[in-house]
Amino acid sequence: MKKTLFLILSLMFLSGCATYYPVRVNDYLNATRTSISLHPGASVFVLENKNERNPIFDAEIKSKIERLLAEKGYRIASSDSADLYISFTYSISSGNSTTEVRPVYNPGDTETIQTSKSNGKTSTSIVTLPGYTTYVPYRVTVYTSTLILNVLDAKSLRDANERQILWIGENSTTGENPVLRETINYLLVAAFLHFGESTGKSIIANISENDPRIKGFYGKVY
Repeated sequence: MKKTLFLILSLMFLSGCATYYPVRVNDYLNATRTSISLHPGASVFVLENKNERNPIFDAEIKSKIERLLAEKGYRIASSDSADLYISFTYSISSGNSTTEVRPVYNPGDTETIQTSKSNGKTSTSIVTLPGYTTYVPYRVTVYTSTLILNVLDAKSLRDANERQILWIGENSTTGENPVLRETINYLLVAAFLHFGESTGKSIIANISENDPRIKGFYGKVY
């Protein structure tokens, strides 16, 4: 009975915990192009990925990038008038099998102990033995989702067809979720944590499924 109650409480606890996606973020800023503003208030146009195999999914991502830009204070403009262009690429690996270790808690049993007293009587008591944890190896398939954003000098590309890159944001997450349409949302949110800045090194951003920006993506039909 005690074991059954423990399992039920454990499942209730786990169901109430939010899932976090650890996103590796690596942002680079072109220090030689500081004369061009990457700060909020600049006008931006998000370029389309014309070679993508799924133009509908591509349009979803483009729309989400525009929403995140607006939330950061950037102005969405036309291709002819924008200060900045943003291009994006994304992918997911085919999956790699790896071995992980999962802790399994085993609750302690109860035992009945009878003790004889000096007066000849016997007393009965129930004691609970301590539980213990075992570590069980198991095989799992993991997938790496990647999103790369490039910010370009729009004027240079329009006037001279020169691709002047001002900022690059590299974002990736590895986990058991094989659905890029879901993992891309966490990559997008992480990509805008330090948008227009240099992280100086690779950092980890833990994005929760309860993040309001994640919920906002699912709250709108594209």
